[in-house]
Amino acid sequence: MNVDTKVDLKYKFIETQDGLEKIIEELENQSIIGLDTEATKFDPFTAKLLLIQLATNDNVFVIDTTKVDISPIKHILESDRPLKLVQNAKFDYKLLKVQAGISLGALFDTMIAERILTMGISREISLKVLAEKYLGMIIDKSVRETFIDQSFGSSIREFSTEQLEYSARDAFVLRGIFEKQFKKLQEEELINTAKLEFSVIPAVANMELYGSLIDKIKWRKYIAELREKRDAINKEIQNDLRHLSPYSQVDLFGNETDTINLDSPLQVLEVFKKLGEELPNTAEATLKKTKHPLANKLLEYRAYEKMITSFGESILQKIHPLTGRLHPDFIQLGADTGRFACNNPNLQQIPADSGFRSCFIASPGYKLITADYSQIELRIMAEVSGDPAFLKAFHEDVDLHTLTASQMFRIPIEKVNKDKRFQAKSINFGLMYGRGPVSLANQLGVSVDESKKLLEIYFSKYKKVKNWLDAVGRQTLRQGYVRTLGGRKRKFNLPDKSDMDYTKIISSIERQGKNMPIQGTSADITKFALLFIYREIGKAKLDAHLVHTVHDEIVVEAKSEIADDTAKMVEEQMIKAGEKLLKKVPVRVDVHVSNCWEK
Repeated sequence: MNVDTKVDLKYKFIETQDGLEKIIEELENQSIIGLDTEATKFDPFTAKLLLIQLATNDNVFVIDTTKVDISPIKHILESDRPLKLVQNAKFDYKLLKVQAGISLGALFDTMIAERILTMGISREISLKVLAEKYLGMIIDKSVRETFIDQSFGSSIREFSTEQLEYSARDAFVLRGIFEKQFKKLQEEELINTAKLEFSVIPAVANMELYGSLIDKIKWRKYIAELREKRDAINKEIQNDLRHLSPYSQVDLFGNETDTINLDSPLQVLEVFKKLGEELPNTAEATLKKTKHPLANKLLEYRAYEKMITSFGESILQKIHPLTGRLHPDFIQLGADTGRFACNNPNLQQIPADSGFRSCFIASPGYKLITADYSQIELRIMAEVSGDPAFLKAFHEDVDLHTLTASQMFRIPIEKVNKDKRFQAKSINFGLMYGRGPVSLANQLGVSVDESKKLLEIYFSKYKKVKNWLDAVGRQTLRQGYVRTLGGRKRKFNLPDKSDMDYTKIISSIERQGKNMPIQGTSADITKFALLFIYREIGKAKLDAHLVHTVHDEIVVEAKSEIADDTAKMVEEQMIKAGEKLLKKVPVRVDVHVSNCWEK
């Protein structure tokens, strides 16, 4: 193993305009280059670009962007050739877009490639890990910290040899990593998945840069309303419980105080004990099964408290001081199914039916277009299972949950009530997440035996759904992996039979194996949709921007005059993306144009 902390490699330091001109022809003749950047911050809006490193097959060029105008190589960096090898390309894309006006073209992201190759079995995707894994190099990343917040003002500081070697090395190692990863992507038939992920990077980067506008006054007003509701339900519970205490609790001034801290599990358990309810814990599933009215009130209190805590001032604090907008981090491969995750802040956690959504508004003179796939995961289930009842429901545009309830309970569709539809819906979606009778019983608030009977009735009506679920579960255990319709692959570390938790682990793998083709295919479709919409906006030069995505939902902001036409385009592109993978089932997209984020 090559233990490398300094890396004795040859590089050329470019710190003059003439020096840059001399390397342009060599860069233009490359088919592949490694690319990296160094900056004073991680925030593209406030960072100062310090260096850009470009590695060819023969040389590494470290360009001092504090002294050199890099616009003469803009055409090289934006073109489809050479292919740019980058670790965490979204970061470099955003930095160069904001600080240099350069939009990187043709990307291969070694970080995303590694995630694709190890989906489900590892999340070790840092450059340090990849250099050691593929090249046998142990590298020191601590030098990176010396660039942060360096003062490169009127008194320009020179870069140290250590900083330049560090920068050159990070670009240099990318080619060796790429060659090994590309071979593995080919061997595992993951090239198409990688192409999709790399292609969608610019769409995601620009979505993050554009960000979301939020009405702070409306937001705070809604939080105040939630606090009032929380305090009201708290007061109601305290009043209900006063008769349980041997005396009224009062403060020093004779005012009644709370008899119980609703946030204390021990106190809550003690209260239920006094009420004759011996509970093992105060978890949501336990409270849902408890018949006493206090349980429902406590769940209501917790719901308000959670929303206040999760979406209070903490969200407003994320508004960028320069742009006045939220700029979340959309993690392309946040889940092992290929789904996005979202951080800083997590907009995916905002309840669809809450007042928070209406606080996300369009810019003056613009509209927000909210488009989401109609029951896409159930349509995928119909596609993969080939169940005739599922297929017929979608072709005839019948509400599948109502139809399922009608068939399960042997009642006419028009007689299906809200409760029966909820039970059918819970089973329809629950099966896609690999839920068994115990989990469904908890959600439905029925006994396990009742849950088992409902599942038996369900599977008697949808035999092919059961056959597919059983088959993909067995296949996952046999192969140790499962794929989406788009070819995305999730792997599993299969346990040894001697493992004391063998049965539990196998059950979990089987459950996740059933879910992956459904949720993962949905992720594939959404990413194709983002890519198609982004390209269409660019091709037509529309005054429109991707704003954010939540699973199977995409939000676009467009100039008011073109909002309706843009909404039609978004719908068409999303249907096109769905039809790329779904051949037996019609794809439907619900589109809404408004001044705020709403369905």
